[in-house]
Amino acid sequence: MQAAEVPTLESLSLLLQRSQADCSASEFHGVLTGMLAGGARLNRGALMKSLEAHADTSAAFDEPAIAGLWQLQLKTLEDLGADDLMFRPLLPDDEESLADRVVALGDFCRGLLAGFGLTASASHPALAMESVREILQDLVSIAQVDSVDEADEEGEIAYAELHEFVRLGVIHLFEELAPREEHAHDAADPAPTVH
Repeated sequence: MQAAEVPTLESLSLLLQRSQADCSASEFHGVLTGMLAGGARLNRGALMKSLEAHADTSAAFDEPAIAGLWQLQLKTLEDLGADDLMFRPLLPDDEESLADRVVALGDFCRGLLAGFGLTASASHPALAMESVREILQDLVSIAQVDSVDEADEEGEIAYAELHEFVRLGVIHLFEELAPREEHAHDAADPAPTVH
């Protein structure tokens, strides 16, 4: 049996439609990312319960969906912890209209803040850091953007800057709130064995 593939934006959208979820694929990836950035490391059952609750699905995810979402979680966690800033939010590509991309970025930020709020401990010392507080405040502002005035070159540049800010901001939150043991060694490298 081959391993489940990591869902794309399109396949995640279809999965959510089948489950009659009340959120977009970008928002859903935001929730997952926010939970990871907030320090949560959930087993498969707990992760699916949290995601189903946020998405307000009318039907539980089936086994193929769960396998794909688990792969998405593993890939997101790996990308967030990568040294070369690999993480990318699941958003429409540049062929989509600027308006659609802006709405999706707002959706991602809304989901991110929801997932982060669910899992980040209110007493975590990183939440007192000015850089973390500023990122969270800016993400709240971006989450409220729901349209663009004009799809022009200036709008494209502004969107690209916002996209990059969100991407790097999420990585910063993850680095500050990740469980300490994840900083001890690269998660991709097994701990050295002693002979």
